Amino acid sequence: MSGRIEFPNDHLLISGKSKEELIEEYLRLRKEYEKLKQENEELKKQIKPAFVKIPAYKLKKRWRKLGRPKGHPGCTRWKPEVIDHIVEQKLEKCPDCGQESLSELVTEYEEHIQEDIVPARVEATKFIRHAYWCRVCKKRKTAPYAAEEIPYSYLGPNVLVQTILMKYHHGLPYSKIQMMFKELCGLTVTDSALAQALQRLAHWLEVEVQVILNAVRASPWIHGDETGWKIAGSHHWLWDFVNQKLALYRIEQSRGRKIPEEVLGKNYRGILLSDFLSAYDKSGRRRQRCLVHLIREMNQCREKDRSVEYLLAYRKLKRILDDAKHLDRIRGKLAPWIFARRVGLIKGRLLDFACQLFKNRNWQRLSKRLLKYYEEILTFLDVPGLPQDNNHAERMIRPNVIFRKISFQNMSRKGADAHEVLMSLLQTLRLQDKNPIEFFKTAYLRHRQENPVPLLSFLPSR
Repeated sequence: MSGRIEFPNDHLLISGKSKEELIEEYLRLRKEYEKLKQENEELKKQIKPAFVKIPAYKLKKRWRKLGRPKGHPGCTRWKPEVIDHIVEQKLEKCPDCGQESLSELVTEYEEHIQEDIVPARVEATKFIRHAYWCRVCKKRKTAPYAAEEIPYSYLGPNVLVQTILMKYHHGLPYSKIQMMFKELCGLTVTDSALAQALQRLAHWLEVEVQVILNAVRASPWIHGDETGWKIAGSHHWLWDFVNQKLALYRIEQSRGRKIPEEVLGKNYRGILLSDFLSAYDKSGRRRQRCLVHLIREMNQCREKDRSVEYLLAYRKLKRILDDAKHLDRIRGKLAPWIFARRVGLIKGRLLDFACQLFKNRNWQRLSKRLLKYYEEILTFLDVPGLPQDNNHAERMIRPNVIFRKISFQNMSRKGADAHEVLMSLLQTLRLQDKNPIEFFKTAYLRHRQENPVPLLSFLPSR
């Protein structure tokens, strides 16, 4: 609305009037103009803009320079505790004049320590097991296997263990592993022989994975996540069920509810932490939905939807979630009855928010989700120490995602089964700070020599 008042025939209003009448008319119009101007300003305040200007991103200034501060004590590589060889260099004559008149300075010398690796070479071992006839049993008896002998295997345990690490930890394909063995130590082997050897190894180590599975089913809570996978080009899903000490992987064609029920069991009494996938709806006695997934989706919608209704609802829900996180942080500073009362208030605020009627499409969808999973969003307030998010599952599934990017995943079901077993054991050992080289070597030799007792034995922990 403009602040200027225009009249079609101003000269007709002025003609035939005295000076006093003109002044009175001017004052009346002036008063009407001020009134209209004030109404215009009030209407502008009531009408809020449909879109809010996003502030431009400002590059943060680095608060300090990189590296250590000036004048700090020197830092160099630590010296090894054991010196294997000592090489002394002496002079017989002067390198400049060639004379032999040199007197050694006993207290002055230069010392230099250098570390290197011993060049590897292939070591072939022939195992001979002698046979005997027992006159009492009337049977043929054979000497037992040697400590380092793998029955019917042409490759030793050290080769197989290094292949596991290069394949499932360093992410090298079999062709490059074959090349490394050839160049580093002169071992000639085909990539298919390495693949089949790991498949046989994984078959004998399934008893160790069963120990992990039992520990997962007995754990007080477990994280669950899934990602896409392929077997011979056919689409599958890789599932992970992990906590701070355990990691279990499964490759299945289904992304449905039956996989968590099959892995955790239908009577799992712990708490399952996951995203909002409906496949986890019936698993576990209780569930905790990932707050990071919820907040991330809220932020993504906010970048596209800047309407007033969305922004007001966003701030309200964000405040509820922030209050819940803060209450969890100060849990030990409050009396139990005060903490319980505040938990009830926050849950009531969340339920009231989920029951609101929204015209905004994004909040119509998100409010339905909040109402459906209302009892599973703030479970961490009822269980001390329970994580609020599913970040640990995403971090533990990351090695498989990297493996997927640099390979064709698996070309057969046997390869997928080997991936499940070896990756579950490798990640579990790393979570528990155990030596994977020593474990794989000892466990495979034990089970391959027909000893079914598992090497892993631990109590499930958080």
